[in-house]
Amino acid sequence: MTVKLNLTIDETLVSKIKVYAAQKQTSVSKLVENLLKEEIETGTKGSNISKKFAGILSGKILDEEKIKEDHLMSKYGY
Repeated sequence: MTVKLNLTIDETLVSKIKVYAAQKQTSVSKLVENLLKEEIETGTKGSNISKKFAGILSGKILDEEKIKEDHLMSKYGY
């Protein structure tokens, strides 16, 4: 069973996360779920998620309009 969870995240980071999720062909929810699951399962005392995933969103960020356009093109062929 899944449950909805509200998170408060910086607006600029949310945009980058959405782009990253689209590039990985997954949802933001699944990214967060997997990240937290791994953090809990490893249970390393003093582990730091930000260190583990530092740089994951750095580099070239695609324009959201370009992502939408590419999606529509692949879905509808125009």
